[in-house]
Amino acid sequence: MEGRDDPAPSESAQPLHISSPVLILGGPSPARNELTQRLRSLDVKVLQSASGDEARQLHAEEAPALLVVDARLARRAPALEDVVDDLRSGSDDTAVLAWFDADAPQEDILTLCHPVDDHMVGSIAVEESLRRLHFLTGRLPAQRDGERLIVGDLELNTSIRTVTRAGRDIDLSDTEFRLLRLLMRHARTVLPKSQILQEVWEYEFAGQANIVELYVSYVRKKIEAGMPRMIHTVRGAGYVLRPARPAEAEATGEASGP
Repeated sequence: MEGRDDPAPSESAQPLHISSPVLILGGPSPARNELTQRLRSLDVKVLQSASGDEARQLHAEEAPALLVVDARLARRAPALEDVVDDLRSGSDDTAVLAWFDADAPQEDILTLCHPVDDHMVGSIAVEESLRRLHFLTGRLPAQRDGERLIVGDLELNTSIRTVTRAGRDIDLSDTEFRLLRLLMRHARTVLPKSQILQEVWEYEFAGQANIVELYVSYVRKKIEAGMPRMIHTVRGAGYVLRPARPAEAEATGEASGP
């Protein structure tokens, strides 16, 4: 039987690559909520702030490379230009995607945006915002080849596959590296064992909680050796990674073991 020719395979689409975390500065809005959900579905950590002071604190703690700034009059934070200048802190490794009203004066756009930045005016399309964040990521020197995550004194770099804490190099296996990257991407968020198992080992939770516990204990021993704890067990919920506070007592409801 004569077979028909198969169509030529199309070139696979390039997946979105967006730096993590992303700080969204602006008041609550449907666009902010939808963008947050879409970014999280891409495993990108999202920080939200409606005020300059909160944005400065989050930026100091998480060092996001990408900022989404809602400059629309109904959503913008007070003294927005000053806040954004503070968040940039003279670094070349920060880029802004700014949202403006359709009738925003050109002067306002040029004042807020730098050459490396991007902006949108009028109706905000979330999918278009994602594409623009993808391209902004590629413009940043420190983000072109990988991802840099910082939580407290702990730093992970995917491009050169290094982990350091307080300047000390830490050697991790591939699985330990993936586990720590997941916990750092979702710092301060409790992750259930089922989610960790699915995202690190890439299969559904099927009574294999022991392997999660085992690898959490491995990672703990390496990043917490002689140093304050960062990975905490929340009984009945999962695990959470937080910046270490030497004087902080263990919170009620957390166990010392995995």
